[in-house]
Amino acid sequence: MKRLISIVLVCLMIMALAACGNTSDKPATGTTPDTTQTPTGKGTVTDRGYTIPDEDVTIRFSWWGGDERAEATLAVIDQFMKMYPNVTIEGEYGSSDGYHDKLSTQLASGTAADIVQVDPETFPTYIGGDYFHDFKDFGFDLSNFDESYIGLSINGRYDGKQLGLPTGISGVGLLYNKDLAEEIGIDFTQDYTWEDLIEWGRKVREYDDSLYLLCMNKDYITNVVVYTYLKQKMGDTMFNMNERTINLQNEDLLEVLNLVKALYDNEVIPPASYMAAYSGDDMQSDPNWIAGKYVACFTYVSTIDVMVAAAPDQNYAMGNLAVMKDAKNTGWQSNTPQVLAITKTSKYPEVCAAFLDYFFNNETAMETLACTRSVPPTAKAREVCERTGTLSTLAMDGANITSKMAGLVNDGISSSQEGKAIIAEAVEKIGYAAGTPEDIAASTYSLLKGLVD
Repeated sequence: MKRLISIVLVCLMIMALAACGNTSDKPATGTTPDTTQTPTGKGTVTDRGYTIPDEDVTIRFSWWGGDERAEATLAVIDQFMKMYPNVTIEGEYGSSDGYHDKLSTQLASGTAADIVQVDPETFPTYIGGDYFHDFKDFGFDLSNFDESYIGLSINGRYDGKQLGLPTGISGVGLLYNKDLAEEIGIDFTQDYTWEDLIEWGRKVREYDDSLYLLCMNKDYITNVVVYTYLKQKMGDTMFNMNERTINLQNEDLLEVLNLVKALYDNEVIPPASYMAAYSGDDMQSDPNWIAGKYVACFTYVSTIDVMVAAAPDQNYAMGNLAVMKDAKNTGWQSNTPQVLAITKTSKYPEVCAAFLDYFFNNETAMETLACTRSVPPTAKAREVCERTGTLSTLAMDGANITSKMAGLVNDGISSSQEGKAIIAEAVEKIGYAAGTPEDIAASTYSLLKGLVD
């Protein structure tokens, strides 16, 4: 009898060992992580290879964006916390207004959230501070990202270190009312210049003086017109980041400010005083946009669907982007709308990496996040969104058009908060006719030059 019991016990041990041997340490990317964890004495190792301490863990995740983005992000946070009950992720979210001023202060004081969302053009200004972890140090799975895309500095790669992860593919698009454009005789499917926009603007006003060609506010004139036009003209960015010198000349700045003046003078765009109420990414709230009083609007790929949803009765299409004659560069950049980074002050950086691995590589998370941060950054996520119907044809068309332009990425000096504020103030002065273009260009150039003097 004792011999029989021994045989049974041995068989049970063999069966248990076999069951353990069949457990995969690294499941296929995109599957929901198994909540089974392996004790290590210092914590538990998740099925994706990340160690999570046994004690209660709290991390903070900071981002900006609208309600849809917040709801999707909080849902993904909840999914992850249900798998790892001892982990609490606190979401800190709201408007983009003042976000980076606050983040700069927090990074400098060591009080920033564990995971932070950062504007890719602002991100380079933080690199010298050594604020962020390299995702490669965690063995982070980057296989779902296209190397040619994630390897760009604008998408988080600096000196071989992956300090940030791109949340999507973005760029500027030209959304237009196809029926209205055809009725007036404007063809956005052809190649055209900035001068063509002036001529088309006059044509629209002659057709109906309650209409404008473009819905555009001060912020979009700054970020879309000024930066793009100058890169097309100069074939370079305003500043040389490596040498910290200015490439821009006063005459270059005067030329683009004269273009801005022409947009206002010829009523291609509405008066600055009118659009002041619809600043930043709030143009979808403009009653004239909702009423179909614009032929077109420059918009980011990430906000195409937002603009469409505000006036859904129009027949929209995506058009080509303006390029000046003999341009030295297309000027239209395609990059991520945000990057996510893990701060070095985080007490639990590996837990942050485990969460972001779920955020970027898990199919359930991909489906939940959909396009709330623009067209997804990985082919796998785009396939998921296409299958679930959350990626619109317009957004995909816009991403395809802007990605083909492959223009220069803005430098970190002119696109810093201070640099943008200087240029935006010049645009505002032109809009309100608060001085001549010559005087405004001269004073603005002096301020810009002062950024590197």
